[in-house]
Amino acid sequence: MTDLPKPAGRSRTKTVVRVVGLVLALVLCVAFLVPRAGDIADAFGRQDPLTLVAALVTGGAATYVTFLSWRALMSGAGHRIPLGAAQRVFFLSQIGKYIPGSVWPIVAQADLGREHRVPAARSVAVGMLTLLISCGAGVSVAAVTIPFVQPDAFSRYWFVVLLVPVVLAALHPAVLRFGLRLASRVTRRDLGTIEIGIGAVLRAFGWALLAWLVFGLHIVLVLVPLGHMDLRVVTLTTGAYALAWLVGFVVFFLPAGLGGREAVLTALLTAGVPLGASAAVSVAVMSRVLLTVVDLLFAGAAVLGERRRRRPGAGDRPVDPTGSPERHW
Repeated sequence: MTDLPKPAGRSRTKTVVRVVGLVLALVLCVAFLVPRAGDIADAFGRQDPLTLVAALVTGGAATYVTFLSWRALMSGAGHRIPLGAAQRVFFLSQIGKYIPGSVWPIVAQADLGREHRVPAARSVAVGMLTLLISCGAGVSVAAVTIPFVQPDAFSRYWFVVLLVPVVLAALHPAVLRFGLRLASRVTRRDLGTIEIGIGAVLRAFGWALLAWLVFGLHIVLVLVPLGHMDLRVVTLTTGAYALAWLVGFVVFFLPAGLGGREAVLTALLTAGVPLGASAAVSVAVMSRVLLTVVDLLFAGAAVLGERRRRRPGAGDRPVDPTGSPERHW
């Protein structure tokens, strides 16, 4: 028995909604960057071209490692989506973070995941757990780096520490199942259940830790032309970016933490490197621009991959009803 084709009208509506969401995210992103064109031009003027390329590449590598963390959880949940399809779901959804609120990437993943037979509730659960694991890894990196080079940092951003017990508890599969049951009662909708083994959670946490370290290297490369580099500075910048991202995440009403992340990173670099205020702003703005370019490049590659997949005779390997790729021996 074959599945009935989807109504053309419904498909067109979904396409329109996705396009509108993508355009809205891009407009909000540009709206933040345009008023800061002067700072961006100044930041580019301070940089060496080769260093910029290296910082862009490391930013891309860190973003891809974050994808591997998400994919480890999705596989642990029983949905082994083919690599190309998984990349499209994840990287297209990341454009949603430029819309105010931290939930839009997860909403996009739920929508895109349906095309690969991943229930929306499963996508939401995996997306939420990915965020929690990323926060937990970020707090861990910040906690073991910043206090040794700038002990008073957490006295100013104490509220980030409150994430630690929440994240550690949420890493346990039993707590996640309880959270889903509670959310089902609150929303009066059956969000289903999810089984993710502790092994998959630990793999995702390991990828998340690696991502934060590579993001730290990205900041170091942006900083190289502007300040003296030693082990202390490398340690500080790695923890500073993790803490700045966490503050930006907590300030959820800003798109992708725009403004909040830069303010914290600038303050930490100014006090800890030490670095002049204008140079610290240059580092924060340049990092934001480069990581935005990374998001756009990955999303663009995902769109091109989708168009190629839809050509006759092209596409990823088929998947079974659980989302696992069929194996051909």
